[in-house]
Amino acid sequence: METLPPPERTEFFLNRLLDYILRTHISYDKAFHEISRRYCVPKWLYNTYYKLGYYVVLYYYGLQWLAAQHGYGVKKGAAIAFFRDIGYSVRKLVRILNRETKDLGIIHRLSIRYSYPEYIVRDLLKHMDPAELEKYLKALNEKKYWLRVNTLKTTIDRVIKCLRKNNIGFDIHHILPYMIRIRKPKWFKPSNIECIVKGDAVPQDLASSYVVEALHRLPGKYVLDACSAPGLKISHLYMLDNNIKCIACDISWNRSLVLKDILRQHNIPIQSINILNCDSTEISFNHVFERALVDAPCSGSGSVPGDPAVKIAIRRRGKLEYYSSLQKRLLENILQYSRYVVYSVCSIHPLEGEEVIQYIVDQGLALPIDIKLPLRKAYSGYDVSGKTFRTYPHIDGCQGFYIAVLEASRK
Repeated sequence: METLPPPERTEFFLNRLLDYILRTHISYDKAFHEISRRYCVPKWLYNTYYKLGYYVVLYYYGLQWLAAQHGYGVKKGAAIAFFRDIGYSVRKLVRILNRETKDLGIIHRLSIRYSYPEYIVRDLLKHMDPAELEKYLKALNEKKYWLRVNTLKTTIDRVIKCLRKNNIGFDIHHILPYMIRIRKPKWFKPSNIECIVKGDAVPQDLASSYVVEALHRLPGKYVLDACSAPGLKISHLYMLDNNIKCIACDISWNRSLVLKDILRQHNIPIQSINILNCDSTEISFNHVFERALVDAPCSGSGSVPGDPAVKIAIRRRGKLEYYSSLQKRLLENILQYSRYVVYSVCSIHPLEGEEVIQYIVDQGLALPIDIKLPLRKAYSGYDVSGKTFRTYPHIDGCQGFYIAVLEASRK
C-alpha cells in the first residue's frame, strides 16, 4: 500500500465515504468521486484512498463484527477505528477474520469472513455445500477485469499488441477468443490504455458475453432489447451478427442518450438500432419479435468485484424482493411480443434467478430451452434448474450471473 497521510486524516475520509454509501446506496465509484471532490483529496492520495475505501466497503460486515468483538462498539465509526488500529492492513484484516471466525457456526462464519448479509449465506447454503460456497464467496470478493475485443473496429491481434505495449498481463479465453482477462496490474486503469479509450476493446465481463452468446444461438433477424442501456450487450450481438435489426428500449432518458453514444463509438450504424425511451413492463407492439433480451434491473449482487457497495445496498432482503417483482413484470410483458427470450441478471440469489423463471413457467407463459452453453447448470432444487445456467466466480473466473433461454407459450 502507498504512503499514507496522518491516520486521523485517513480515518476522517473513510468515515465520510462509508457514511455516504450507507445513506445513499449509490455505487462505490460514484461515492468515492463525490467525497473526494467534496473534501478536496489531493491527486497523490487518490489511488491510496480509493483502495482503502474499496476494502472498507468490501469487508464492511467483517469490520463491524471485529470492532464489536474488540470493544470498539457498534457505531459506524467503530469499523474504521478498528481498521486504523491494524494499520489499514488488508492482509492483517483477512488473517484476523480467518482466525477469529473459525469456531463460529457455518452461516455466521461465512457471512463475517467474506462480509455478506447472513440471509444471502443462509439461502445459498440450500443449494450448495459449505466448502463450495466458501470458494464461491471468496472468488466473488476478488477483483476481475475482462475486455471484449470489438471486431467491428479492430482485430484481436491489434488489441494484444496494444496490451503488451502497455505491459498488461492477460489471458485469452479458451472458448471465446475475443474475450481477454486482465491478470495484472490488479488495479487496472482502462482510461490509460489507447485501444480501450478508442473503443477497440470494451470493458465487459465474461458472464455478460455468455448472455449474448445465448442470444446469438437463437434464430431471427429482428431483436428486442428490453432493458438496453448502456448498450454493451446489443453492440456485442451486432458484432457477432451485423444483419440484425433491433429495437432497444430503456426507461431512463439519460441512459438512452448514453446508449446512443456507445453504439456510435462501437462503430454500429444507427439505422440498425432504433432506440426507444420507454417502460418495458408496459410497452406494446403490433408484431412478435423473433428473439428478445431481458437483461433485467437487479440487485447487482453478482458484481461485487466491480462495485463492493452492492453488499451494503442488499443488506435487507426487501431489495431483492422489489427487483424480483419487477423482473416478473418485465418477462410477463415481453413474452407477449417475442418468440424467444433470453433472461439474465447479475445476481447470485435465486430470488432474482431460478424463482423468477419458475414463476413464469408455473404461470404457463414460457418454457426454458436447454441450449448449448459452456456453463454449469443453475442452483438445484427447482424444476427449471436443469435447463437454465449460472456463472460461478470460482469456476468461470467472472461475475455471478443467472441466464435462462425461454420459448414463449402461444395461447
